Amino acid sequence: MKFNPGTIAAIIANTVIVTFVAFVPHCHAQNTTAGIPNDVVDAILANGTPNPMEKRLVHSHIECPFPLDSNEIVQVTPQFLNKGWANSYDRPCTANLWCQYACKPGTVMHQWNPVAVDYVDPWKEQGGLFCGDEAMRIPNFIPAGTTALLAIPGVEYWSEMKPTGAHYYINSPNVPVDEACVWGTNAKGAGNWAPYSFGTNEREDGEIFVSLNWNPIWFETTTPFRSERPEFGVRLECEGPNWNNAPCFIDPRIHAVNQVSYTQGFVGAGDANACVVTAGKDSQIKVVLF
Repeated sequence: MKFNPGTIAAIIANTVIVTFVAFVPHCHAQNTTAGIPNDVVDAILANGTPNPMEKRLVHSHIECPFPLDSNEIVQVTPQFLNKGWANSYDRPCTANLWCQYACKPGTVMHQWNPVAVDYVDPWKEQGGLFCGDEAMRIPNFIPAGTTALLAIPGVEYWSEMKPTGAHYYINSPNVPVDEACVWGTNAKGAGNWAPYSFGTNEREDGEIFVSLNWNPIWFETTTPFRSERPEFGVRLECEGPNWNNAPCFIDPRIHAVNQVSYTQGFVGAGDANACVVTAGKDSQIKVVLF
């Protein structure tokens, strides 16, 4: 698969789910309600009510249906209360909320409010750059033996004149989507407790950077499986004439927890070991799971 600027190819040897922190658009409410009889809602919306608490009650229960008329966005856990929106699975999209949606793999939402340049109210929930929280929500389900393009935010995504990037969690093979994209606990190594993660970002000249990291909470002192080696490994492969710092990989057959083989390594948050590779526009980076 050829490298396209702003994307990387992921090659999967096992069924695995990669999750990505969501971006935030606004939700325009429509008259779909939950918990209030429709005839009551219709009467209040049509005729009004002098009771401000009654108005607030109705509007707080108006739900925004997920748009199903676009091939560019995908539903996230539509069977739960979020009903396809990339909100927390137990959070419906109701009136006056900024509701997240997931773009198809290889793309990110446009940062539609160019005024939003800092993580402060109300900007932090008004554009592609700011999420409102840090939960992973958007799954990239990649069956065994297949590839997928994964998005790298371009240099036009800025915060206080600094470029940003994307963060992916790599779940173990056969972890269900419903478990992989839910903020979890240390009862199971899934979601934000997945063993590995990787980050991506792009420089102004088009060179991309991909870092492969151990998840620091995998080996926290309170994690019951802290000494267990994951059942799969990850490596970053480079192809083309213009790349640097490969090899970079984690192989639990030879590596203990928090060990990495690398040309260019570093210690990240929570003392997690990591490595990074780079590639120019005429080259590509693949994240290979084995």
